[in-house]
Amino acid sequence: MITIARKPLACLAAALALAFSAATGSAGAQQEPSITGTWRIAALAAPGGALVDLDGTLAGRTEVTVDRHGLWLASAGCNRLRGTLEQDGQDLAVSEKVMATRMACQGPAGDLERRFLHFFPAVVRVDGMPGRVLLRDRSGAAVVLLVGK
Repeated sequence: MITIARKPLACLAAALALAFSAATGSAGAQQEPSITGTWRIAALAAPGGALVDLDGTLAGRTEVTVDRHGLWLASAGCNRLRGTLEQDGQDLAVSEKVMATRMACQGPAGDLERRFLHFFPAVVRVDGMPGRVLLRDRSGAAVVLLVGK
């Protein structure tokens, strides 16, 4: 009877281990999050530092694209922004040098663009899961949430 009771427990443990390895990739090795791809800005830090969800319409007009060489392009519906970054595992270094068109952006799009230009270069860490990345500053605070477009 003791042997019979252990087999279902062993099967359950094996099934849980298999499910975990399938969810995380191969045999428990977790894949590093990558910022490469095309994203929309779902949340961005406010001037006080708290991460705030964007209005759906405004979020839908945003786009951040990062190629495998570290070139990024972004828009919040007004200016086009362009810069470079380097990712090493979860560490991220975003250049403070940004090229941008020079349209006078007012209202919510202008505010979003100014906040993005303030917080994005301060990002030093990437946390993620499939379809989204959370970008953190040096203090560990979440400052940008990108979701797949």
